Amino acid sequence: KQWYQRRVRGSDPMHDKEFVQKMLAHCQSKEGVYLGTKRRMEGLLTLAAEELPDCPLFYELSSLSKLLHCSNPPLQSFRSAVLNAGYQVSLSHACPKSIKTNAPAAVVLDIMRAWARQNGVKVREEGGVQGRILARECFIQVNFSSHEGAALSTGVVRYPPNPEPNWGPKSRAGKRPIEEGMEESKGKQKRKGKKPPNADLKQFS
Repeated sequence: KQWYQRRVRGSDPMHDKEFVQKMLAHCQSKEGVYLGTKRRMEGLLTLAAEELPDCPLFYELSSLSKLLHCSNPPLQSFRSAVLNAGYQVSLSHACPKSIKTNAPAAVVLDIMRAWARQNGVKVREEGGVQGRILARECFIQVNFSSHEGAALSTGVVRYPPNPEPNWGPKSRAGKRPIEEGMEESKGKQKRKGKKPPNADLKQFS
């Protein structure tokens, strides 16, 4: 099996925490009453304020679970395991089921490995990716017990839904309406007794 390793260039923090906190305080104060999208802005600003600034990438729980062919661990349980291991964790503004953490990949795999074993996942192929991950022992003692910092504050809409069903870019314009218009014009010419253009020209195959 071949393994590919990629490196991400270092970058500045994704959000200006000081600016985000000022905007959030403005929305929550009496001065923010005029904002028609106040609830939506509070949710997005809260999400930005909670997000780890020095972690450019994130994990998606469904992708990690697919790797080991197991059910998705509850978000709070996974967050608790990361915090109990001594690392930081947050959501990402890009995905609701995301895990952004400063824990190394080995710790993240240990947590998923422990979750899969607790739920009795069977190895499908010994030499496959799942089999190789589950064959190794955990480097850390994974603890899924609830951590006080794992629970997210309620009453905040961090990922607001779309304003209406099927909201978003529509399909691009096609040629069908033009062709239908041409067929309609030909029908009108036939009803008037006029010959269509190029009717007297010979057709060559």
